Amino acid sequence: MKGLSFEVEVPYFSTFRKPNTTSLMLSFIVPPFTTIRGLISNAMGLVRDDYYLQDKIKIGIAVKQFGDKNVEMAKILKLKQMPGKRTVEFPSSPMFREFLVNPVYNIYLGGDADIIENIYQSLANPKRPLYLGQSDDLVEIKLDEPIDIYETESKEIWSVVEGIVPGAIVEKVPYRFEKNNGDYSVVQKIISIGQDLPIRATTDFNSYKFLDRQIFLL
Repeated sequence: MKGLSFEVEVPYFSTFRKPNTTSLMLSFIVPPFTTIRGLISNAMGLVRDDYYLQDKIKIGIAVKQFGDKNVEMAKILKLKQMPGKRTVEFPSSPMFREFLVNPVYNIYLGGDADIIENIYQSLANPKRPLYLGQSDDLVEIKLDEPIDIYETESKEIWSVVEGIVPGAIVEKVPYRFEKNNGDYSVVQKIISIGQDLPIRATTDFNSYKFLDRQIFLL
């Protein structure tokens, strides 16, 4: 299997809204897997709601810099679905929105050689401006060359892992979209995010070796 890693820095601020929050819009502390696929799809020039990458790559996420959490007052405009058409409704109410200041993440990808090479070329020369979270949250990317990666087992993992690890931050994040009776639903995964890396567990995790680091790909 081929692997690709890159660093994503949001120079200013970003937010990854938790879908079950309303008047207080809380943010995940890591970009969901769906968000990362969206970033890559944007680089490749894929059309909106193209889920081509869902079955093509596995993703690992590591926090290099959490970024400071802050809250702002935001005025949110709402869309209202009308029979036969979609109209914009302007009534809104002020909401508190949580955001992260200057977060930095290391992203790891695993897949067949052709798709990894395609993603590598696309991130090096993106078809569209790249952002993470909201469309205003532009990113800077430091891209590494593709490498061969190998499946292994380890109690020390340099990324988030699926499941619950004592002492880690646990969140339930969007993972992929699945079509059901013409509509799409979101599949979520519970992950543990180490406050320091590597995450140390009492049992081995199936992982992939990226040079000298074991990464959990999901």
